[in-house]
Order: sequence, then C-alpha cells, then structure tokens
Amino acid sequence: MFEIQKLPVYMLGSFGHAGIDWTHSLLDNHKQILLMPAFSFFRTLHKIEKINGISLNKLQNSKYASELLSDMFYSDISYQLKRRKFIFNTSQKEIFKNEVFKYLENTDDNIIKNLFFSIHYAFSKVHNINFSEKKCIVVHEHVSWHYKKYLDFFDANFIVIFRDPKAVLGGGILRMKNSNISEKLTSFQLDTMILDMICAYKIFLEKKKINNKIFVLQNEKMHINLREEMTKLSSWMKIDFYNTMLDQTFMGQTWLGESSYLAKDELEKKPPENFYNPNEVEKRWRSVLSKQDVNNIEVVFKNYIEDFNYNFDNKINFIKRILGYINFIFSYQYQEKYFLNKYLIILRNVLRRALILIFKEKVANFFKFK
Repeated sequence: MFEIQKLPVYMLGSFGHAGIDWTHSLLDNHKQILLMPAFSFFRTLHKIEKINGISLNKLQNSKYASELLSDMFYSDISYQLKRRKFIFNTSQKEIFKNEVFKYLENTDDNIIKNLFFSIHYAFSKVHNINFSEKKCIVVHEHVSWHYKKYLDFFDANFIVIFRDPKAVLGGGILRMKNSNISEKLTSFQLDTMILDMICAYKIFLEKKKINNKIFVLQNEKMHINLREEMTKLSSWMKIDFYNTMLDQTFMGQTWLGESSYLAKDELEKKPPENFYNPNEVEKRWRSVLSKQDVNNIEVVFKNYIEDFNYNFDNKINFIKRILGYINFIFSYQYQEKYFLNKYLIILRNVLRRALILIFKEKVANFFKFK
C-alpha cells in the first residue's frame, strides 16, 4: 500500500490556453507514469476549505474524508468532463471510498500527504493499476500559485509549459467572454489569468535556484517537433520514451483537444490541418486583441517575451512601460453584478490588479482565487 509514497512527484503546471491539457493528454497513457485525469490536488483542497467551508482537520476522520472525496469526485459537475472524470459508476465510487478509508486508517503521516497519496492509491485500485510498473506520479495542478506547496510537502519536480502570452490571452479572453451572458470579460476573469501566468513565469525564474527540478516546455516548439520535445522530457524524467507520448488521450481514450476558436469546450472533431501554423495562430489572437491590449501584454510580460524569444509589436521604453502598466490596471474593469457602490467595487478591482502585479501569488488566498 505505502509503496506509492516512494514514487517521485512531478507537478505539471502552466496556465489556461498554454497547452497544459494537451501536455497532460500526451503523458496520460504512459506505462511508467501514474497520472489522474486533470486532478488538481491543492485546488481541490482549496475548494473543500474555502468554498465548501470544511476545515481540513475534519478530514483527519477517515470515514468522513473517504465519503466526502468519493461523493465529490463522483457527483461534482467539475469532474464530469472527459479530461477529469475517473469514477464512472457507483461500484467504482464504492471501491474508491473504501480504499481511501483503508489507506487513511493505516497511516499517521501529515494530513496533506495522507490525502494526496490516499487519493492516488484509491484511483489505482479502481482502475487496476500495477504499481510495480510506475516510476513517478504526475499531478496536473490547474493553477500555478500552489507550486511552493509541492516543494514543501513532496519535494516535487516541475514540468511547466509556456506559450506566447498574446496567443494565451487571445484565447483566454475569447473563452471567458463566451462563457458570460453579457459576452464581456470580467475584471476577476482577467485577473485570474494574469495571476496564473505570472506565477508560472515565477517557477521558470526559480530554474536558476533549483535547475535540476524544473523542465520547461514551449508550446510552439512542441508543434514544430513533438517527438523531439517529448523525448527530451522523458529523458529528464528518467522514464522510457513511448509513442504514446505523441497521442492525445485521457484515461487511455482518444481526446481531440480544445480551442476557444472552434468550440466552447472539448472538440468533437480534429482541428484543421494547419490550425497551429504560427501565421494562423497569430491571425486568431489579433482578431481578439486590440492594439492597446497587445501593448499592455507586451509591457506586463516584457521579460517573459524576451526569455522565450517571442516577437514584440511595440518598442517598450521607460515611458511606454509606465503608461502600459497604468492602462493595464484600468482595462477590463467590467463586473456583471455590483454590490454596494459600483465605483467602490471598481476601485477594489483596480487595487486587486495592482496588487497582483506587485505581490504575485501572495494575493491568491486574500482575494480567494481558486
């Protein structure tokens, strides 16, 4: 049972529209990797504590914890998508609950570690996974500001994928607009995307301190030569390269991907053959972003763009940088509902964005980002 604790842990991190789900799907069917479908461990704990209002201390009770987790993973709407669903019927739910209970009853480790390994252990039992074949655990953490917790609790390694921030935010803004009745981007939605991108870039900057623990993927390079990039990744992870790392699957089933430009969520047919051609990608994000948006993004992510050799539309001097930050802080301040006074809420939103730029992941809990 406790052999699972000996497996090294890798956090797969990034931000929406950079290719994190794509990367997950390429690792999904690897014989030597234990990987749950888009399971974000610390985001799940955040949901239990901050959204459901349940103290983690209550999860010290093995029976309560096993029932809560099995109910959530089976019934919660967020776990019904193909890339997240892993309990498919009541029989599997019962197995999962019993195995979580059994694991928790037989260990007295830290509650965070107990929950992490009990969930992965129970998942393995539900799907008859053989531990003897596994060389590591990869966990897809949906947002990057939790990365320090993976260092603290699991001494984890990190796989982080990056993409041109203009392409990221073009797709992200379109996706968020289409998800709203108003078809307008809200202040909080943009702030969530920006915070996640800043925190992922901070992991990249940590590379100098913990170089051997971070592997950086670049979306554009993967589209040019996927085999080469995945071969490098498998070598770094000390696992064998398999051709499964070139195919997109979740739970071993073919996954066609997702794109804000083609569908609201997961695709039902393959994208056009030249869909990820750099010129086509640029046409798409330019159709969403204004010239001012592009300038703001290039100001805020100037160092990121330089580090990954992406192109600039604008020459960013000192004055342009100051004006760009001001424009960015005051842009997209729409909110669908205003409580109390509208202008006080907008002032709160402006302050939140400024604090994100200054304090980064430290503001995540303060403003209750998921």
